Amino acid sequence: MYYLPRMPSGPLSLIECRRCLLLLAWLCVFTTACIAAQEKAEQPSQGFTGYPPGVYMHTFLACVSDAPCAQTDKFHLDRVPTGCCLLVVTNGDGHGTDEVRTYEVFLNGKRIVATGDSQNAPAAVKLRNTNTLKVVLSGAPHSKLFVLLTYDPRQTK
Repeated sequence: MYYLPRMPSGPLSLIECRRCLLLLAWLCVFTTACIAAQEKAEQPSQGFTGYPPGVYMHTFLACVSDAPCAQTDKFHLDRVPTGCCLLVVTNGDGHGTDEVRTYEVFLNGKRIVATGDSQNAPAAVKLRNTNTLKVVLSGAPHSKLFVLLTYDPRQTK
């Protein structure tokens, strides 16, 4: 035979109220800590990706109009890696299709590369903690320009 504990029929005593409040406070702190840890775990960590290690990558699509248009993307680095960085531009899909007609790439207000420059030739650049990448391009509706900022391991030697 099992016996269930009796619940008090009257109001809770002062000691029981304090215990309930402490338990409730502990549950709130524990729940808040668990939620904060989960949110932090869900945030993508900034770091290097791929090989060679990428610091930033973005695909810019040509605008609907035939006239050149400017697109700007700002990005932040918690720390700028030693030996950073090379800027590599790929016009189109890398196989000769979906290429833009003209393009210019600016990093932090400085022109880095333009249409006439050698295809996929890396340009050495200096990054800051906060950077602005501006691309001016024109092309057919599905044309694109891929910009990669990558770590240059030769700079660390």
